[in-house]
Amino acid sequence: MPQPKPPEYLFGQAQVTVRGNEDPIIRLGLAQHGPIVVEFPASDNFFAVHPGGSNIVTYDESPTLATDHYLVFRAGGGFMTGTEAEGSNEARASISVQMQSGMFVTFLFYPVRDVARMAHRCVVSYSRDEIVTARRAAGLAVNLDGRTPPPQANTQQTGSRRIGTGANGNESPARDETSTGVGGQNVAVTLESGELIVAASRSSKKKLKTSDMPKEAQRALREAIASPARFNRWSTPAHGLSISVTAPIDLDDQKRMTVVAVKNTTQAGLRILAGGPELDVQTLSEGGQVVQVRSIKLLQTASSGTGGALPAGATIYYAIIYEAPVLDAAQRVRLSVAQDTAADQPASTELSRTN
Repeated sequence: MPQPKPPEYLFGQAQVTVRGNEDPIIRLGLAQHGPIVVEFPASDNFFAVHPGGSNIVTYDESPTLATDHYLVFRAGGGFMTGTEAEGSNEARASISVQMQSGMFVTFLFYPVRDVARMAHRCVVSYSRDEIVTARRAAGLAVNLDGRTPPPQANTQQTGSRRIGTGANGNESPARDETSTGVGGQNVAVTLESGELIVAASRSSKKKLKTSDMPKEAQRALREAIASPARFNRWSTPAHGLSISVTAPIDLDDQKRMTVVAVKNTTQAGLRILAGGPELDVQTLSEGGQVVQVRSIKLLQTASSGTGGALPAGATIYYAIIYEAPVLDAAQRVRLSVAQDTAADQPASTELSRTN
């Protein structure tokens, strides 16, 4: 009997190494109910993401995309039509990504029915300096974050919404280059500012509706679970609990969000105290002693667990949206989590922009 051909796409844990001025095409198996996390080198950032049909394959539009080093892809409602054969060699969608170095990569997505046979994590490895050197030798643009791309003659298939900073330091108006084709309009977001973190902050200043807070918290929670390596600075364990937090991000002028990972470092199960984690503002004396504590109001909390139970060696994640405090020079924000048999001695850490 003839043996079936092995699938052309990657599955499980995968790594792709890019050399010089290569423009890789990465084929990934994708199931309807599973995310793919694609990681890029820390030395490079995203310049543009050009999606295909939004109902076929989507990517999580993180508010910190300008400074992230990963993308999370998911199947849309129209990805699996019910007629695909397992191991099909026909791609259902593509998404193109260009990095600030200039490197251009295309992802092709192949339908897989079994989540266990899809790609779960893909690491794209390359030397940014090598990419820049090769592109310069070929006469191609490099370090795209500091340049404005020339107008494109053909925008028939996609449009680009560019976010930049004007010469006088004020935010320049967004420029939309759009066209409508069969199935609607596809939009690619391009960040042009040299200070991308500033551009990301400005773009998120639109007031966040209360009804949108659960969605923001759940999205941050999914990203945290998909990328546990982001949590690499852990507090000293206190009664079996150690915590690690992400740097808070501004959702609007009054709301911030952070994600905290809580690890059980013991060999026995623990239970997180109800109502945790907690945030408060501590006022310090000149000698560094805490002289006053004021609670910070939490607006939304999402958790990866239920009931606060934390098995031995396990980690639970919390996404927290809170009112952004105004701090004096002698004040700091503390995040704390306690377990129910040591409520008065929680694990804690300082929450700052550099977490």
